[in-house]
Amino acid sequence: MTQRVSVGLQLYTLREQLAQDFPGTLDAVAASGVTEVELAGEYGGLDGPGLRAALAERGLTATAAHIGGEAWETDTDGQIAFLHGVGVTRAVYPWFKGEGQEWVTLAEQLEGLSQRLAGEGISLSYHNHNHELSETLDGQPVLDLLMERAPSLGLELDTAWVYAGGQDPVDYLQRYADRVPLVHLKDLRRENDGWRTVELGAGEVPLAAILDAVPAGASVFYEQDQADGLNSLRTSLAFLGSLGK
Repeated sequence: MTQRVSVGLQLYTLREQLAQDFPGTLDAVAASGVTEVELAGEYGGLDGPGLRAALAERGLTATAAHIGGEAWETDTDGQIAFLHGVGVTRAVYPWFKGEGQEWVTLAEQLEGLSQRLAGEGISLSYHNHNHELSETLDGQPVLDLLMERAPSLGLELDTAWVYAGGQDPVDYLQRYADRVPLVHLKDLRRENDGWRTVELGAGEVPLAAILDAVPAGASVFYEQDQADGLNSLRTSLAFLGSLGK
């Protein structure tokens, strides 16, 4: 039997709908029963306080936000001000693709940024894709290298991409249990030579085992990169309901 875990929504799943009708899409998210969301760059033109108010009006709370490397490099103070304004205390570095020693350099940069944000009451986590598991440096998956060389850094473990990278997501949840405040829950299906994200329960990722292994206190967010809008959300929430979620 799976443990009971509250599952929120990574708003990237509905990026197209949010770009077309931001308030209406937030209304639909709230109507689905979701109460916790993770931000990913589409804010309907609102500043931090405005976004916080728009979410609160609908019974929604943003507890984490993806902010890309370029934004941190060019406007660190502005990103910190935005996070304070919207009331988010968990920032996520969402993507990096490098080679060799570039990963070592990234680790150094993330450690510095993590310490800077900690002084502002904000934690920083790194969000993985599959290449951080399949690519190695000195025989070590680069995700483990990042965690080793940036000891202040947390991890938003995208469990599906761990699976696609040829590793066991349950093992990684247990390995970094004390450094995983955020978890991405998605499902994948093999398609030609790659992977396609699908509704929860429609792929091959061991979702029930993952939910059992989520560290206590971690926030879990459903995400689907290729999604049929709100229909995908409703289908995935129904699947979670079948598991008792």
